[in-house]
Amino acid sequence: MRGVTTRHFFDIIDDYGRPDEYIFEFLRVHETAAIPDSLVDAIESRKIDTAASVQLLGREPKHFVKIAKLFQKYKIKAINLNFGCPMPKINKKGVGGALLKELEIIDEIISRLCESVDLPISVKTRTGYEHSSELDRILDVLSRHRISALYLHGRTVRGLYSEPVNFECITTAKRVLRCPVIANGDIRSASEATWIIESTGADGVMIGRMAVANPWIFRQINELYEQKRIFAPSGVDYMNYVERLKSFNSSYSESHSVSAMKKYVVPLADFVDASGDFSSKIRRVTTLTCFGDTCEKFFANL
Repeated sequence: MRGVTTRHFFDIIDDYGRPDEYIFEFLRVHETAAIPDSLVDAIESRKIDTAASVQLLGREPKHFVKIAKLFQKYKIKAINLNFGCPMPKINKKGVGGALLKELEIIDEIISRLCESVDLPISVKTRTGYEHSSELDRILDVLSRHRISALYLHGRTVRGLYSEPVNFECITTAKRVLRCPVIANGDIRSASEATWIIESTGADGVMIGRMAVANPWIFRQINELYEQKRIFAPSGVDYMNYVERLKSFNSSYSESHSVSAMKKYVVPLADFVDASGDFSSKIRRVTTLTCFGDTCEKFFANL
């Protein structure tokens, strides 16, 4: 997730209960693209030996090959190809989910990478651009290549984040492909994660937005599988999380820091307060002092 899944955020997740794999925020691939220093630092500074993949978003096969070759010298799990981003401003450029309308380009990108790069190639996509009925053609293209995994969000590109998640498509993908299939889309709890894996046959789940709102979710999933008591964070735990978020955003100007904090705390507020009152207050704060006071008042009564 752009501007959210940073090395500092992964450090927090490491401490709260890390997943089996991280995927860094996408890198836009174009003719003059290079690996930014911040991403190199994120890769090389990983303190815990948890697999991490880098995600690429672009259109031209030759640009993918050029940048992917540069990653071969770093310790990463895979090159993950973003063919599913649903944001209109991304799709207008003919990249992300828009490529589901041009499967021949996806076919060539994967083919060129598999021929040219000595790294596993995985794919992140959706069930179709307009309709989930497009999935069969998408899977036909993917099945031609030795991709290491498919991360499948159970919505169409047009469906953004409001369309109901179609988990039957996960089952279909699992039946057709030989690689691991990872389910994605509105997984809000440990119980939902285990239900999805058991009901679809998926090899795992990918969690993005809910890991921001509940950074303990991976720990909770493991506890459920191990039949342990599931950790329930207190108001103090949530406040400590907010303080850690504030610590790695404090080097910016105050307005930038407040804006960056909202990317994390608004999803958190939506998760812990169904009334929407806490979220509404967070959206209106303009200073870090007000940010801290608003959080403290809410979590003191949680």
